[in-house]
Parts: sequence; C-alpha cells; structure tokens
Amino acid sequence: MLTDRDVQELVAGVLELDVADVGIDKSFYVDLEMDSLHKAEFVVALERATGTEFAPADAAEMDSVGDVMRLLRDRHRVQ
Repeated sequence: MLTDRDVQELVAGVLELDVADVGIDKSFYVDLEMDSLHKAEFVVALERATGTEFAPADAAEMDSVGDVMRLLRDRHRVQ
C-alpha cells in the first residue's frame, strides 16, 4: 500500500527535488513545474509501484499528491 510519503518520493525523484518540497496539495504543474515528459515518467513510476495500469483519463486527474491518493483510494482500492 502506498502512502502520501511514497508518492511524494516518486514525484521528488522524477523532478529531482527534495521530498520536503513536494507538499500534499502542491500542483505538479504550477507549483512544481512538472512538464508532460515528467508526468509520463511519474505515471510509469506510479504504475510500477502499485502494479496498476492507469488510463490516460486517470493520469489527467493527477495534479497533486492528494489527487493521486484520492484516485488510488477511489478507483484502485488502495488504502
């Protein structure tokens, strides 16, 4: 089961940031300056970490760690 911290670490790894800079509600695009290539890399890392494949519509909903956690809980039954 992934935690908020696990997702923060994935984002930090993709964006080469300190984990402390990746807040739960910080926008990937606005606050963290993630671009589409980073987003694709993040989604692949998330898929590997969860063993779940995400549809493009799911990936489009991911704009913060909080969004990712809600998506995982709501659609993929991760606690």
